Amino acid sequence: MPVNFERLHSPEVPVTYDNLASTPKLGEVVSGEEEGVVPGNSLIPQKIWQIMVNNDNPDPEILRDTKSWLARNIDYEYTLMSTKKSDEFVQKHYADEPRLLEIYTNLHNTGMKSDLLRYLILNVEGGVYADIDTVALQPVDAWVPDHLLGNIRLVVGPEFDQLDGPRWDGMAHFVQFGQWTIAAAAGHPVFRKLIDRALQAIEDLLEAYEVPIEDFRPHSHIEVVNSTGPIAFTELVFKHMQSFDPALKDTKALSTMKEPLVFGDTLVLTIDGFGMGQQHSGSTNDGTIPKDAFVSHNFGGTWGKGDQMDHSGEKGKKKGK
Repeated sequence: MPVNFERLHSPEVPVTYDNLASTPKLGEVVSGEEEGVVPGNSLIPQKIWQIMVNNDNPDPEILRDTKSWLARNIDYEYTLMSTKKSDEFVQKHYADEPRLLEIYTNLHNTGMKSDLLRYLILNVEGGVYADIDTVALQPVDAWVPDHLLGNIRLVVGPEFDQLDGPRWDGMAHFVQFGQWTIAAAAGHPVFRKLIDRALQAIEDLLEAYEVPIEDFRPHSHIEVVNSTGPIAFTELVFKHMQSFDPALKDTKALSTMKEPLVFGDTLVLTIDGFGMGQQHSGSTNDGTIPKDAFVSHNFGGTWGKGDQMDHSGEKGKKKGK
């Protein structure tokens, strides 16, 4: 079915895709017309990955936005990873790392588990990872300019730019990258480093709280974002960028970007690239969809609620506290 993206992107027409694709089933793989093909000279495989772990009977409304990825990327292989499919993937590809398997299998916090899983997937397979509460506004093939296709192996976008305001809770850097959407070549070195950092950070928390992995719950938002989430992601991606440009000393250098920037094999989008519609950071939020907006995020995560965290206060205090 032909899709008029120009019309869908015009401000007076709401972005809709309900009639363009059906909602994928949990654990389903939807093959593109040419499975696994890398377009043109692109180093990023034509694969889209989304995750639904620790919830094998989700409300269909939770999966509503997944249809946008299918509708706008008909040539891409699409996989919605269920708990079972995710476990099988990790066991297959990381069979020689027993501690990794133990930690991943027993991680209770959905945020930490899905963070780690996206790195495990992209490390092996590459492609595009997107949270299930994101909406694809343009085809993935539009993200990287044609003349850069043979060079770019990682595409990231900011989630936060401090600008002239205060540093927000959970934001450790002046500009912080989001990891609700990432595009990457298989085996990009930043993902193995993210995996190793996550495992070490979790080991440190287990030691500090004197609990086994089966009983572990993070005690704070910062423990999650620093170990597996956007703080860890920002620091390791930025370090990778610095390897190409040693003059790059601080993420503040990326503030108020008006055009995407390239650092070696890494394309950094503007705040609107993956973060339009936010009420901060210079993000476009006037009801229009700018031309450089590829993804919007609806912030539907629940990983910090209920028994995902340890809210006990007294129980499980860190050693020495």
